[in-house]
Amino acid sequence: MSQKSRKKIKGKKVSFKDKHWYQINTPKIFDFKPIGEIIGTEGTLVGRNCETLLYDFTRSYKDISLKLKFKITDVNEEAKKCNSVFIGHQNTNDYIRSLVGRGSTKIKTIINLTTKDEYIYRVTMICTTIKRALSSQQILIRKIMREILSEFATGLNHEKFIAGMIYGEFQNQVKRVAKTIYPLANAVIIKSKLLSIPEGGQDEEVPDDQFDIVEVDIKRSRKSEIRRSERINVKKLVNRNRKKTYKTTPITPTIDTKSKDTKSKDTNSG
Repeated sequence: MSQKSRKKIKGKKVSFKDKHWYQINTPKIFDFKPIGEIIGTEGTLVGRNCETLLYDFTRSYKDISLKLKFKITDVNEEAKKCNSVFIGHQNTNDYIRSLVGRGSTKIKTIINLTTKDEYIYRVTMICTTIKRALSSQQILIRKIMREILSEFATGLNHEKFIAGMIYGEFQNQVKRVAKTIYPLANAVIIKSKLLSIPEGGQDEEVPDDQFDIVEVDIKRSRKSEIRRSERINVKKLVNRNRKKTYKTTPITPTIDTKSKDTKSKDTNSG
């Protein structure tokens, strides 16, 4: 063994009696709702990460597969409470696998976005089509995804941007525009990560007004252009695989008219 490994780190050991339980509170965008408790000392809590489900806030089963991630920023020793900041979200792997069906195309994009108040997020979004799409159509849909997300990021603060990612407003806008290129089954932001926070960044109240509808002008190539008369009917496309036609041929039974007596007479005469 080396000398470095033999050296023992000298320091004061912290016993379990010296540790306390602290309540973790979410940021203002989540109404400072407590999400759990953590044990430790005041100097060891800052920088720890914790996770919870969006279901704990909405009580809707459709949000049970979305995980929210928070990071502890400061500790109130007197009240035994910790304040946190939102650092990202992620969908579960089984939910992501369920989005892609047989014969469909998964279109994925990863982009770094800077909000109006200079918060930088890395966003991962996927779109799945009903049937296999052409490469030119995939390029256009990916371009629509990136342009709509960047348009929202430049015009919104980080509180409103977080609400749009989590509660599905950005996904609805992307699906509304991209379905004119090819019919989509899903459009989901599966992951986000906070990369940097500006100096003096603080949470503010999120206004309740609706999101503005984003219009994107896309130059389509000849292959990806779909006329109104040539657009795919989604209902017919789905029901076509369910209905199967079977060719039936009439079967005529063959009946032996000879009885057992006639067969015995023939054998005796022979």
